[in-house]
Amino acid sequence: MKPRPALLLFQAACGLALLALPACFQLREPEPSVTASEWIQPTQIDILLANFSTAVQRVNVANYERTFSGPDYRFVPDPTSAGSAPGLFANWSVPEETTYFSSLRRRSALTVSNTLLLTDRRDQLYTADSVEVSARYQLRITQQDTAFRAGLLQGNIRLILRRRNNEWRIIAWRDQRTGPGLCWTDLKKYFISH
Repeated sequence: MKPRPALLLFQAACGLALLALPACFQLREPEPSVTASEWIQPTQIDILLANFSTAVQRVNVANYERTFSGPDYRFVPDPTSAGSAPGLFANWSVPEETTYFSSLRRRSALTVSNTLLLTDRRDQLYTADSVEVSARYQLRITQQDTAFRAGLLQGNIRLILRRRNNEWRIIAWRDQRTGPGLCWTDLKKYFISH
């Protein structure tokens, strides 16, 4: 039985179409994840603090959350700032950190770049796996919520860090204002509820 010319023509057209098909789809490398590329395994205290600073500066919620140690973590607010809402901070842990920071992220431009400056840093080693880091901070935030007008927050930050499985995490944070302006507690208090 001889193949029909129409069938041969159809088979040839299908073959050419199959050969041309890959040209219709251009495969490309996936774009790198910003979250993954900014995170460095915190095997040293300085790396953890760099991860923390970068997360704050870029308002990167996932990396911010990664700097804290799950159920052990506690935040102790500046007493003056917490004065009108002491119950708000009674059990402040990682979920509250994530909630306030996510709220701040929603009110920040996609290309936001905050600045966090830590000075006069002092490290107090308790054990080989536990240290307190104390420093003065200046946090300049850029966000779009006009009801929160502060751009510069200042105070003293005291972080208790613990190493587990060769990675450092923040297990406690005490905030203290150092002047008449607002401090980090004020930022958390506003953005947890707005």
